[in-house]
Amino acid sequence: MSNLVKKYPAISLYVLASIFGVAPIAAVAAGLPPGFSQLGALSASLAGIILAAVEGRKGGVRELLGRVLIWRVGIQWWAFALFFTAIAGVGALYLSDLFGGPVVAWSGLGPLYSVLPMMLFLIVFAGLGEEFGWRGFAVPRLQARYSALVSSLIIGGLHGLWHLPMFLVEGQAQYNWAQQVGLIPAFLGYSVFVIAWAIQLTWVFNNTKGSVLLAAVVHGAGNAWIGGYIDLPSRAGMGGNVALAFLMAVVSIIIVLLAGPKNLSRKNERIMHQEA
Repeated sequence: MSNLVKKYPAISLYVLASIFGVAPIAAVAAGLPPGFSQLGALSASLAGIILAAVEGRKGGVRELLGRVLIWRVGIQWWAFALFFTAIAGVGALYLSDLFGGPVVAWSGLGPLYSVLPMMLFLIVFAGLGEEFGWRGFAVPRLQARYSALVSSLIIGGLHGLWHLPMFLVEGQAQYNWAQQVGLIPAFLGYSVFVIAWAIQLTWVFNNTKGSVLLAAVVHGAGNAWIGGYIDLPSRAGMGGNVALAFLMAVVSIIIVLLAGPKNLSRKNERIMHQEA
């Protein structure tokens, strides 16, 4: 088992995270309250911790969990982690409006401080619930074999595929998107967003000494701004989702061009897992 995990770390993570992620969704489909499906957000980190233990490397689990303590990384990375997705969300609204979407209106928007408790909750629940797996466990192991860009594309593709069951179960946001435009277009469009975000997350990870904490902040803050405070899907519909995916892809392409595909960093080597 440990040899399989070492040889196929990303696939192993995807399979185990999918099992843990589908179980709550199946429970909701069987009649439990929709909120129960949110437990699936913990699946990737749980899978990553288990696989780090199965791998058998001495101190492997401690090393993985210790990445949440890396916080002295420079104010610019904290600023990006906390606020970039807010800028992207607003940009997607106006881009959607430019191409015939709903006129941007900020009426009904709550006070800015109201995003803080939501952000804190999502950083802990969604961010830390996933990023010990996707970034903390999988990325260093992939980067030991591949470039940072290729590693990001692999993780982004698997992370996108991990979301597929959500397009099939009523009550999920992804299900509503599939009903509007069809399963394949909705899934492919969402996957573009996830892959683009994976590149940005690897870029942050490699430039912050492999900080799972910063990756979790990016992840949780993004969910809070885009899906919560700005509420892009409600304000702009599918046009807003498409605009966001486009903007995220453009930003990720710029990052690759400026930072280089090998390390996604001009100053730092990519974070690589060292075998025992």
